[in-house]
Amino acid sequence: MPLSDAMFLVPERREQPMHVGALQIFELPEGAGADWVAALYARWLEATEVRALFRRRPERSLRTLGAWNWTLDDDVDLEHHVRLSALPRPGRVRELLALVSRLHGTPIDRQRPLWELHLVEGLEGGRFALYSKLHHALLDGAAGMRLLGEVLATEPTVPVPPLWAPRPGPTRERAPGDLVD
Repeated sequence: MPLSDAMFLVPERREQPMHVGALQIFELPEGAGADWVAALYARWLEATEVRALFRRRPERSLRTLGAWNWTLDDDVDLEHHVRLSALPRPGRVRELLALVSRLHGTPIDRQRPLWELHLVEGLEGGRFALYSKLHHALLDGAAGMRLLGEVLATEPTVPVPPLWAPRPGPTRERAPGDLVD
């Protein structure tokens, strides 16, 4: 693991988490029914192929002489990483921020890949939210913005793959042990 990644794992404590979060609020597409967000969640969970970036988890072992190392998780539990929540009525931004505050205050489990996505339905005004939480060791701000650009569509009818799904198109040659997409 590069030192730049490990430096976000070493100082982390319960009272000093090193993950970052992003909250996005979206309007439901025109004509969307009450089950639209739940259907999106179900469709996302069908994308069981997980790109390497979202399979990375940290480990320390005798093999690495106690140094942090990235390993790829071959059995990512998407239902752990991707969750659906509903706001209590009336679904104001106040309730959304209270939920996100609780979610953000919980450390990411280091025994799993270091990310979570939360789809939140029931926001007043025909809206829903997506809260994403990723460990800073996994992704920096610039890479996060590039990734965000991959999963946002310019038209509401254009389907986009979930954040963790491999992207179509040419792939570059990788060196053995390269864990980056």
